[in-house]
Amino acid sequence: MNIIKERKIKSGVVNFLLYLSFCLAGWYSARTSVAVYMSAYASSVPMLSVLNNEFTAFFIAGVVPFAIYIVVVKAFMSILKHTPFLPVNEIFYALPFFYIGANIVTGLFNIWYYVKPIASIWGSIIVPLVSTACFFIWFLAFICKNYIKNYNWKAIVLYFGRLYLFIALLLTGMGLLVEVLL
Repeated sequence: MNIIKERKIKSGVVNFLLYLSFCLAGWYSARTSVAVYMSAYASSVPMLSVLNNEFTAFFIAGVVPFAIYIVVVKAFMSILKHTPFLPVNEIFYALPFFYIGANIVTGLFNIWYYVKPIASIWGSIIVPLVSTACFFIWFLAFICKNYIKNYNWKAIVLYFGRLYLFIALLLTGMGLLVEVLL
């Protein structure tokens, strides 16, 4: 945890590791999408068939989640920037470290889905929700212990907790909708 508190790793390196963790977390579902799209367009553009592999699926899987993460974090940083006694830069520097952990747990389950595909039906929805919730609780404990004054931690936990619940339920609902439609 001293690595986070002392900011020993450049934010560009942390963001690259976050992107790779998003790639790992979304790899299993992206491999199906890449295969479907490449097979649909490979007959019209034969050069695209070269991209139909696990390597391409791995790197494509992280693009959209990483872009959404960056946009949401920038939006919340701008909203919270003028909040008194809230070290916004330190808080949002620490967030990717915990998100990387949640993505690694989700990615390890994706490897398991490769062996047992039937587990991916509900596991692809439940595992990301549970892993991000656990790591988010750890993140809240970390920022409250290191950056928030004792009298202010309840407000921070309530604010960020509600925010997480809203975002998690929205993403879970979208995941359920996609699973039903497919």
